[in-house]
Amino acid sequence: MNKLLKTYNFSNFKITKGEGSYLYTSKNEKLLDFSAGVAVNSLGYNHPIIKKSLQDQIKTGISHLSGSQIHEFKIKLSEILSKESNKGDVFFSNSGAESIEAAIKIARNYGSLFKKDEIIAMTSSFHGRTIGALSVGSNKNYKSHIGPVPGKVKFCEFNNSRHLKKLINKKTVAIIIEFVQGDGGINICTKEFAKTIKEICKKRKILLIADEIQGGIGRTGKIFAYKHYGVSPDIITSAKGLGSGIPIGATIVKKEISKNINIGFHGSTFGGGMLQTRVAYNVFRTINKTSFLNSVKSKGILLDKLLNKLHSNYDCIKEIRIKGLMAGIEFKNSQIALKIYKETSNYGLVTTLVKGTTIRITPPLIIKAEELKRGIKIISNCLEKI
Repeated sequence: MNKLLKTYNFSNFKITKGEGSYLYTSKNEKLLDFSAGVAVNSLGYNHPIIKKSLQDQIKTGISHLSGSQIHEFKIKLSEILSKESNKGDVFFSNSGAESIEAAIKIARNYGSLFKKDEIIAMTSSFHGRTIGALSVGSNKNYKSHIGPVPGKVKFCEFNNSRHLKKLINKKTVAIIIEFVQGDGGINICTKEFAKTIKEICKKRKILLIADEIQGGIGRTGKIFAYKHYGVSPDIITSAKGLGSGIPIGATIVKKEISKNINIGFHGSTFGGGMLQTRVAYNVFRTINKTSFLNSVKSKGILLDKLLNKLHSNYDCIKEIRIKGLMAGIEFKNSQIALKIYKETSNYGLVTTLVKGTTIRITPPLIIKAEELKRGIKIISNCLEKI
């Protein structure tokens, strides 16, 4: 009997190994993975790039260095992240929630120069479960029975430009947004809403924080999801797919903001370690290639067709939402969604259920077209059965 704290609804099977887009249980059952550890395992399982990075690190004989110590891949990863985003400075941490904590702290520090301290976040948003990250997340269930979370956060209805304009005032320091919301049910930012945000931030000198933790690192067919919208965020947070299974977080901060940060302002014991940055650098370089990103786009188009065909065949599906290899099947009620989620799991397909009504699909980016077809076929068969 395990002694794990019951913070998850744990699976009733044990995973022992993985290969490509498949997981294997202790009973040698083969599971097609449409979750990728919730958009983490971007290169799937047992990828040669990951294996070589781990082997090369072992040869150094080093498992930890102080955050103040410089090493090759800490520099290389910071340089490539900066170059391919907002040309800013990079702070490394261990997770998405930690990268959000740093972003909030940095934004408020910048705002203190102008007596600004209010942040606008979005409805249906999720940015992590630490206290600070919870303050900009909209899910009230995650905030229950823990006392007060940091205040001075307002929530704008996602994709509602009129509402956003009403919330803006002289105290607003930043707007934080996932351009494709993950935990919220795969809600996709409209071009019009992104344009409004861009105009407001420029006119009112408000910081734009782009949460790229789930939607970034090639997930939507571009290296960062914000690149679909013609904006240049002041602060970018990254994690999940960046390490493809190795814990790492990054907060990328434009020079205008980062120049106000002093030594000792923030830190992370394990952030930016040799192992994490070596793996993440090689993962980023692998994914950030035109051929790789184009393959994600083409597989996203295929998945879109498969899901919309599913939608046309089954009346219980309310809506399909998809951007690249990040998709959601929203059902008309939570009972049907839960049944399908459980049934597909029984037939060897791993997904996640969010908002009670939406099956989230975030497979490894290296998934093959025939594997996408197989996974949707499993869902179709389960719909037919139920």
